[in-house]
Amino acid sequence: MKRAALITFLALLVRLPFLAQGPGGWDDVDFALGLQEYDLAAMQPHFPGYPIYMLVAFLFGSLTDNPFLALSALSAVAASLTVFPLYSISLRCGGKRVADAACLLWAVAPLSVVLGTQPLSDSFGTLLATLLVASSLRALDGTLGERRRALALLVSGILLGLLYGVRVSYIMLGAVPLWAGYVYGRDTKRWMDVANAAFGAALVSLLWVYAMAVNVGSMQGLWELARAFTGGHFSDWGGAYTGGNIMERFGYWMLRQWLAAGLGAPWPGQHWISLGVLVLLPVALVGWWMVQKKVRRTARTRWREAGLFFMWIVPYFWWAFFAQNVEKPRHILPLLVPLLQGLAFGFLSWRRAGRVFLLAFAACMAAVSWTQIHDQRTQASPMVQLADYAALHLPASGVVYTYEEERVMRYRHPSLQVVRLRGWPVFQTSVLSLRAQPESVFMTDAVLEGFHKPILRQYVRERARFTGNPWLYPTYHRIILYEIRPDRKVEWRNCIRNG
Repeated sequence: MKRAALITFLALLVRLPFLAQGPGGWDDVDFALGLQEYDLAAMQPHFPGYPIYMLVAFLFGSLTDNPFLALSALSAVAASLTVFPLYSISLRCGGKRVADAACLLWAVAPLSVVLGTQPLSDSFGTLLATLLVASSLRALDGTLGERRRALALLVSGILLGLLYGVRVSYIMLGAVPLWAGYVYGRDTKRWMDVANAAFGAALVSLLWVYAMAVNVGSMQGLWELARAFTGGHFSDWGGAYTGGNIMERFGYWMLRQWLAAGLGAPWPGQHWISLGVLVLLPVALVGWWMVQKKVRRTARTRWREAGLFFMWIVPYFWWAFFAQNVEKPRHILPLLVPLLQGLAFGFLSWRRAGRVFLLAFAACMAAVSWTQIHDQRTQASPMVQLADYAALHLPASGVVYTYEEERVMRYRHPSLQVVRLRGWPVFQTSVLSLRAQPESVFMTDAVLEGFHKPILRQYVRERARFTGNPWLYPTYHRIILYEIRPDRKVEWRNCIRNG
């Protein structure tokens, strides 16, 4: 564990200088407002409230007046501490060399580094998810006594309840302790221990659900809030990738998010050093295939571990693809852990050159990570740029129609007239009810494209453009602010009136 502690310290050193100290998007502001005054009904933060995450965030918030810095520091600490459960998992499955290698890759992997410097809940959620897998793996260990295995299973249940209090979207990871409980019960016939673990998960979940109900005012209020949020969350337009077919969507997800964002492979806008990642990746994959040929010989004796890894990876993999926004790579972070472990296996299967391959791959990933997070310290996010520009250059009577940008703009400059839209009817009603003059109407590209009305483009022109690092701000790395063309004012008003 000394090496794990050393790598944890290294991971923390990599992240601390680049912590985000301002908002990058909607979620950042929600969490920051929640630190200042927790109010679920006011979306501080938004549903389901992230109670366990916010509870820990309050501890970090007591150390600084900057809520974004506090949340980013929590992400850095969580991402670094993930090394310990990852080391435990890898040690059980592959030995010390694989454990060291997997932890080193995690410490410098681009997605781990980027999310480990941002004020989001993903890094803390991944820490709990990895602890859940490590504890469940321990519950499968037949060499341990029944009491120790039962304790590990109970801890898994508690961790699952805590995990859901951080990110409900990790629901499919419940398959991991479910498998552990089945194997434990099959081995020991002590099904009451399995029931205790399930009770622990349910009790922890009910406790934080009850706390949310108290914050809202009642269980009925919480239920109504859940319906309102999930209805809008899955039906609103804006910020999502819509490919021509499912294969195009899957290809984009795998190439852009897993390889480019996750590992630092080449993609438009990526640093040239990413070519090193692309060159070395097949080496690891071939090595991993060689390892699997040997593993098959002992598959019957390792079926417990194989089943747990299957339950860890497969359900959440498809959940992340079908139920999450493929435009946001952060949703795959929990599965970056087993991916890096597999790559460590692959590199080290090359006996003589394995360490050289591994260190070269880690160095390339570290270089890509540095290029991605350097801008975070020196440049404001596109949403912040938009907010500051609007405050300085738009007329006082101006109304800016936005999508997710609204939250950041209101946080930065409360005096701005900003309207968040969910579709054309809302926009039409808003413009006509406000009786706003055409020269006072502005909109972002997320709004204009979300209408799916190409005819509107002839009435607008670009007023300003704001850009940022696409790896830091996946869905809003480019924001275009449009204004109504002066020579098309009359046509514009008729278009709005006629729909």
